Amino acid sequence: MVTMEADDLASADDLWWSWAVLADSDRLPEGAEAGLDREEHVLTYTYGTSWASMQRIGGGRAVLWGTATDSIRDAISQHLNVLDGAPDWASSNAVYRSIRATKPGFLAWHSRDGWDTSTTGMFDGVVDLIAPLLRADPHLVTEARNGGCDSALLRDAHGVAHVAAQGSIRNRLKAQIHRQMREAVERDRGLPERPTLLARWLRVSEPGINFEHTVLVDEGELVALGDTPWLPDALQVSLTNILRELHRGEAGEESGAWIAAQVRVAQGRITLARAFDSLPPWYTGKGPTLRALSWEMQQRSAAWRPAWATLLPG
Repeated sequence: MVTMEADDLASADDLWWSWAVLADSDRLPEGAEAGLDREEHVLTYTYGTSWASMQRIGGGRAVLWGTATDSIRDAISQHLNVLDGAPDWASSNAVYRSIRATKPGFLAWHSRDGWDTSTTGMFDGVVDLIAPLLRADPHLVTEARNGGCDSALLRDAHGVAHVAAQGSIRNRLKAQIHRQMREAVERDRGLPERPTLLARWLRVSEPGINFEHTVLVDEGELVALGDTPWLPDALQVSLTNILRELHRGEAGEESGAWIAAQVRVAQGRITLARAFDSLPPWYTGKGPTLRALSWEMQQRSAAWRPAWATLLPG
């Protein structure tokens, strides 16, 4: 993967708003055309045989793709797939449909770390193609960015495409995050393997059986998986209440709460396994939703968010 230098391409926000202002004012090079697809939140630009599209995506992300100079010839000769190496969120519905129809010669994506691309050597001419789109009046750009324009196009330009609305992308992204969670390492929170509340529950309830009981947390609510033990209703209710209390009590203001947990009773001993940062081997159920994971990460400081959290949609 090649990281593009800041000098080679402007920030996504600067490019977007200058492009939008020029599209609205029609102050483009002679023969050039630009517009905005308000449904997909995609700006378009064509100039001769070259073209570019840019989509704003939630979380400060963006995708830029198109054809400049010889990039399409080189892409065809090399059977290039511009999405190879790109993050799942960069293959939005709009990008996927466009690429199937046009076979572009370059694609780049913007996140908090700046612009990246996997189309090595395909950017000859791209900066020259994009440069005219950065020449809008700075005062008009600032006004448009701040929402001070009456133009319908510039009002629509404030929208973003949400990853959560991209069905196929959302599913691939969720699978990718779950895979990384399976490989993640738990950070030690110093919690006891045998919490006092659970030990007291076992001593008082005496369930008389060995069992494993796993719960998943969905926006603060505990959801039991299919392996709920056979217990009298009163014991199931009391065990659930204790797990709720432990979930709240063991949550740190900075480090967050556990995502899943498993109660084990064997040979008269009870233990609690917790997953704050990962999906451990003992967790065999369906993984958390992107919504639930995003909710939990919002409760934590940045220092306590696992590496996979950067993939979550904004």
